[in-house]
Amino acid sequence: MFTNQSFDTVGFDSQVSVAKPEVSTNVQTTEIVYSSSQVQTTEKRNAETQTVQAQAKAPSVDYNKLADFLKRVTPGVLEVLDKAYNTDAFDDYDTGTATNTSANLQLLQRLSTVQDLDKEKRTSNLLWSIGGGSLAVSHRFTYHTEWCSHFSKVQLYALSKEDKLSDVPNKTLNINSCVTTLSYHPEEPMILGGGLHNGDVIVWNLRKDDPTSTIIGEHSDTVSQVCWKPRTVNDVSFLVSSSRDGYINVYKLLANFTEGCLHKQFKITKEHNPVENLRPRSAGGKRERAAEAGLTITSFDFSWKDPAIFIAGTLCGGIYKCSLDSVSPIEGDNNLFDPVVGEYDRHEGSVTCVKCSPTRNLFITCSTSKEIRIYDFEQNVSQQLISVENSIIGFTWMAGNQDIFATFGAGSTVKFYNVTDGKVVTDLKIVGSNNEGSTSLCVNSKRDILAIGDTLGNVEIWKVPRQLF
Repeated sequence: MFTNQSFDTVGFDSQVSVAKPEVSTNVQTTEIVYSSSQVQTTEKRNAETQTVQAQAKAPSVDYNKLADFLKRVTPGVLEVLDKAYNTDAFDDYDTGTATNTSANLQLLQRLSTVQDLDKEKRTSNLLWSIGGGSLAVSHRFTYHTEWCSHFSKVQLYALSKEDKLSDVPNKTLNINSCVTTLSYHPEEPMILGGGLHNGDVIVWNLRKDDPTSTIIGEHSDTVSQVCWKPRTVNDVSFLVSSSRDGYINVYKLLANFTEGCLHKQFKITKEHNPVENLRPRSAGGKRERAAEAGLTITSFDFSWKDPAIFIAGTLCGGIYKCSLDSVSPIEGDNNLFDPVVGEYDRHEGSVTCVKCSPTRNLFITCSTSKEIRIYDFEQNVSQQLISVENSIIGFTWMAGNQDIFATFGAGSTVKFYNVTDGKVVTDLKIVGSNNEGSTSLCVNSKRDILAIGDTLGNVEIWKVPRQLF
């Protein structure tokens, strides 16, 4: 059916053409036409005028009417000035009259507040008056081998318009014990409260030419801090003190701050300390807790939102939220109350300082374990933890930006931190000129300056312009 056959090959030439047709055309744009025209300005004429020189007349003043006017308005003006004495409305107002404003940190003055015979003393407190016109400086001996009977003093230095302290104090308050803490009344600029190493709680009325201290209460151990309770409407003045004896006393001031009485007494019981949980309820086997020593209070501060709430730090590292309105009596004494209403994460070392933010619902703490913590009032866990090289013993909020706080302590360097993120402000740092540790630091809220005290009794005044914040 199928057979094999072979055929010869067949070829053909390629018919692809490589030549392409080309066409050229010319395109001409429309001719551009130029035209010019002349413009002439309108005619102008100048005219001169001459003012008539008026003869100056001496003003006619009726001094009797002026005196009557001043007598009539002076009481009202003084009343308004007294009400606005503590206002901060003009803190950031710049009059533009300064001719040599510096934008950098500047050391203005260095002053020695102790004599050569008192070289064992150090500054224990620096405190600006409410109006910012004077600086209170207190001292204490570094070491105590027995009950304190040292003669000490509080020196008041006047501040000039050039931000310089007077070379010598304009007023001196003599005391029979070392001063551990000071606090100006927030509304009465001439009332000063203090706590002593021997346990006394005292008040001075600086209106007097020769003010003497009034003892309004006492503790059985060193007073660690005194602080005026923030006042509410129709409220009297209360001075709150804490001590190493474990008690927190609230004193009511009477008779124009010349008398005081114990209003309420608190104690943080040892059962709040986990270390004490395995210990018997009392050394004698009894259930009463009132007879036992409370936790040593090292520092406390009030909340700006609620004047009755304060945060207390203890020697064993505890941090407690407390209330002056607590009605929980301690077993064995119906007149002694436990103020604790909340507790926060503990420090590993002793708490050295507690400061509540003046604008936010948070507070900061530091301890001997070389760390700074930032807490929210409503959360028991710290929001930020900052490790530091040297032990911090205190904080101060800055006036220019109240989110910035300054730290001082064992090192000679004062550092600044932002409480919102816990980061150090790298552009700001103060290094003491004598490489000594800082014992106190305070900011003048009316001027852009701060004062630093050291272990040798020296005080340095630094210019810190607000534009740096």
